[in-house]
Amino acid sequence: MPHAPGEPAGAAALVGIGDDTPFELRLGQAIAWCAPRADPRDPVGSLRSESLRPRVLEVDRRAAVFGVVNYRTTDRPAYRAAPVTTAADLTGGRLLAYFPDAELSDGAAEQETGGFLDVHNAPPWDTWVALFRDPAAEDISYADYLVSWVPPAFVEAVARGIDVNPESCILWVDDTHTPLAAELRARGLLR
Repeated sequence: MPHAPGEPAGAAALVGIGDDTPFELRLGQAIAWCAPRADPRDPVGSLRSESLRPRVLEVDRRAAVFGVVNYRTTDRPAYRAAPVTTAADLTGGRLLAYFPDAELSDGAAEQETGGFLDVHNAPPWDTWVALFRDPAAEDISYADYLVSWVPPAFVEAVARGIDVNPESCILWVDDTHTPLAAELRARGLLR
């Protein structure tokens, strides 16, 4: 498989389910889209653009995530974004893993984050990067997970949301034991 720009030759491209664009580029596109839109005064709406809103009756999660990340590239800065190649390229933001099959919809993280995370603990769709599956997950509720980029302005609030989330359906990627976390560490994208 060809390597992505900025990726060491010989490294396999890392892509989400249903996508063929390397994760590092999708992450760069998410950062380029979200950075100018992230408004800490509007945690509910600043990163839930109507233009990226997933279709209500999408065929499946894969299609919903792909629709968001693919449409985002119609924006010139996102289209021209460079792949993320180091942890410093996260510009103070962090990667969040959301395990939708494990969520209890208790609303605690929503309240703690001022609505950045919704009642289902889901991050705003503008921040979505890729959907992954860990076929070796011990609990099937933690097999599928969505990775999103949390802008620096929301990192502290999301950390509080993670702290009040009893089912651990939201975690920083670097705090997970997923194959993705190990791979991102090996590539220098996580510390």
